[in-house]
Amino acid sequence: MKKWFLFLMLLVTFTLTKASLLQANSDYQAFEEVTLKDGKFLKDISSSDLNKYYKKVNKRKFYGWRSYDIHSDLKLSYKTETLFSYHNDGATPIKYSYSMKKKNVETRSLTSTGDIKVKISGKIQSFSNNLDSQLKLNSQSTEKKELEEEYKIQLDIDPGTRLNLYIYGEGKITNGVAINYIFWLKYKKGGYEIFTVTTQYYRLEKVRI
Repeated sequence: MKKWFLFLMLLVTFTLTKASLLQANSDYQAFEEVTLKDGKFLKDISSSDLNKYYKKVNKRKFYGWRSYDIHSDLKLSYKTETLFSYHNDGATPIKYSYSMKKKNVETRSLTSTGDIKVKISGKIQSFSNNLDSQLKLNSQSTEKKELEEEYKIQLDIDPGTRLNLYIYGEGKITNGVAINYIFWLKYKKGGYEIFTVTTQYYRLEKVRI
């Protein structure tokens, strides 16, 4: 009876551990437009190139991770889908008042491939098997921090133009590969990517229709 109970407890523990792991997508994948100034996203790096980078972490160690950054702090900008649109198809300008709130944001999102997983606990994301320590990631930096400034503007919407509102932001991407060793044997390997939003704000755009 005790053996069956012990087996059941181990099975439940294993199930709960596996359920807490998932493959998370970085926020940039949901944006309408993303401009990466240099380098590549993890998803765009070919398998053959990844295999070349794995050779950078191929030196065996007794225990723990070896990691290699393929790209570090690549700058990017992004644009969300249009949040609001107002057009003037009349013959005279329309006066429009708008209150714009600029937000400085520090928030982080993680992506992984292979054996590396992303764990989520509340609002905190972290990599599995303590990879965060190897990458020197601060677990608190996934919390959203906002410094908000408000601007009030008035403008004319000319005939035959449309006013669009969307969110514009800037951030940085770091990605790479890692291998986890136990007793000099390769235990897990995969790719990691860290997306950090550095600034984000609403943007008004007036275009011809």
